Amino acid sequence: MRGGLLDAAGVSGAHPSALAAIGEQVTEWAERFRGGSRDAAPWSLATAASDILRAASAEQPLLLMVDDAQWLDDDSYRDVEAITRNLAGAAILILLASAPEPSHPRMAELRTRIGRDIPGTTVSLAAFELPALQALARWAFPAYSDEEVDRVSRRVAVDSAGLPLLAVEIFHAIALGLDVGSRPGAWPEPRRTLDHTLPGALPDTVVAAIRVGFRRLSREAQAALTAAAILGERVDASTLARATGLEGDALHNALDELEWQRWLVAEPRGYTFVARIVREVVNRDMVTAGQRQRILDSTKGPG
Repeated sequence: MRGGLLDAAGVSGAHPSALAAIGEQVTEWAERFRGGSRDAAPWSLATAASDILRAASAEQPLLLMVDDAQWLDDDSYRDVEAITRNLAGAAILILLASAPEPSHPRMAELRTRIGRDIPGTTVSLAAFELPALQALARWAFPAYSDEEVDRVSRRVAVDSAGLPLLAVEIFHAIALGLDVGSRPGAWPEPRRTLDHTLPGALPDTVVAAIRVGFRRLSREAQAALTAAAILGERVDASTLARATGLEGDALHNALDELEWQRWLVAEPRGYTFVARIVREVVNRDMVTAGQRQRILDSTKGPG
């Protein structure tokens, strides 16, 4: 209701009780539609939202977007389900963006209905592969030669693991850093593809997103991720156990959580970060000096 619907044509044609119910939740709606008549019994949020969306969709098609749908509470899931039921046939597209884990039972149930009693489809988004990153590089650096595009694309592939948010923001940071610093030539330099320092600071949007995601992890997963960031490019489970004090199922559950959430990937020689830039942020911003030293000391041999 704070995402632009208030300014859509047709909302004033909704039932006064629907407008009043939303006004009790959102100040802007109360200020716009004050003093109207209403039913004696208050309307539920889902019923009010459905009536307002129906009125607005009669004037123009609507897009209702819900990001991070895996974090919705039960009441919000029930509201989304009620809206899909009440507005069947209306010119409304509902887009739910959700990570595969953590899985919410109501989200799983809703997905089973999509394409059957709820018209729609599900789409699984993959990470950007090298051709997509090369296309982004040509957009960001139109003066780069094919060789230079390939070089910067391979570097961003390692730093971002092809995750769209990270990839786009890293390209922005590189372009901004080159403009500000007036660095001659293309970045990264030949034979320094993977070790040439970024020409600009990592955008706050990326750092903030990594921090928020980190805080959403369980305490055990945070401990394992922190240790992995400190201990090097690749670390095995036994070393992580010594560094964190986690054992058995506690360690395994933490590592599984980090794999599901695409922080770490398991390889034959141990665990490594999916995106190198994420490791750098965790290592730089999410660890105290004392914590770093304790983790390093815990992995040293006797004497």
